[in-house]
Amino acid sequence: MIDQLPEHRTLPDDVRLRARRRLSEGMNPAARTARPLLIAAGVSVLAAGAVFTGQALYGGNTDVATPPMQYNGELVGKDRAVVNHVERSTVAPDALARCTAAATTHPPADQWQPIATSNKNGTVLTAFRGPTGLFFCANTATTTTISAPNPVKIEDGRRQVKILFTTPSGTLAGLVSPDVKFLSLSRIAEPGQNNTMPALVDGLFLAPSGYTKAETGTKALVNGEESAVRGVAGPTPSVVDRPLPPADRATPEAQRFASSCLADRAIPDPDQFVFGVRAKVSATSTILLGRFNDLMVYCLDDGGPLRGWVYDLRDTDGMEIVNGTTVGSVRAFYDFVPLEGGGSGSTGTAAVGVIFDPRVASITYTAPGSADVPAVLGNGTFVLAMPPGEPNPERRVVVRDAQGVVLETITPTR
Repeated sequence: MIDQLPEHRTLPDDVRLRARRRLSEGMNPAARTARPLLIAAGVSVLAAGAVFTGQALYGGNTDVATPPMQYNGELVGKDRAVVNHVERSTVAPDALARCTAAATTHPPADQWQPIATSNKNGTVLTAFRGPTGLFFCANTATTTTISAPNPVKIEDGRRQVKILFTTPSGTLAGLVSPDVKFLSLSRIAEPGQNNTMPALVDGLFLAPSGYTKAETGTKALVNGEESAVRGVAGPTPSVVDRPLPPADRATPEAQRFASSCLADRAIPDPDQFVFGVRAKVSATSTILLGRFNDLMVYCLDDGGPLRGWVYDLRDTDGMEIVNGTTVGSVRAFYDFVPLEGGGSGSTGTAAVGVIFDPRVASITYTAPGSADVPAVLGNGTFVLAMPPGEPNPERRVVVRDAQGVVLETITPTR
């Protein structure tokens, strides 16, 4: 069930709509002026009684590309079913085989009806219906997690959310009432670091890349109103059905990366992430990266707690800045300073990513009238700090092999 949280507060409509729009679009701006002002990671924006937080929320004179469409006071951004790659009434044969092998209290597989599959950041989440109830199965590269069939139904009433399934790596799934058109879930503690916007599919919500420890306190923003979600069970144990050797943790830097950036984060197969590179991008900020296949973990060390976020670099969802056939990246921000009126802002921007082509030996930012800026490379990852100020329309990123031969020239996105 859901109980109303206390201290319901509101802000003016224009503030609420801007906050919702920035949250829904995450790290995908459409810059309209030369002022690259950002609201920092972990900064809370209060709107309609809800605390909005995100890894990077845009402020100042920046705005998103989507039109200002609204539903019941909520601005509609990207379709979360598209962002979370939902396919209805289907399941991949490999995922079905793994789920079937891990099943213990389930009917025969020929009685499983797939409702939908969602795939995001290294996790494949499938909802099934069988004669004994609804159940969910999550697959990562090394694990399978499957819930027991549950005949439960959603309670009567508006804005109902019931979390039925969580995993040790932060996948969440459950039921919603028919009126729910917009849903954001977050931990009551540290919502800025633990949140997700699930896909809504036929009375279900699916969040393959969510957050951990939902059972310790979760709140839901539903159609513009915030409430606490009650009765969240602990994570379903996972089965390691495709074991792989763990990543090397021999160095102190790799050990710190694992203990600080990977622990208690929604990162599938954390033991598989190899420490990639450590790049000091300013006097107060250092970026740490890890990699497992095409997945990257990004971690910013700016004097506060270290927390990692996972990205599928083959699926950057509009967050890319330097992307080509040889490399892929997302935007990262640093050097946050307090802003008048609250929050914090930054002009420090970097491309953080992985190297797809093993021939890559150097990555260099170049623009007429500016000094070349080389990227820091390590273990198949890279950090390329971008010069501050208005982007030069003739700027390029040049990717070369060890002999200096140009493999690719990329125009960075704004």
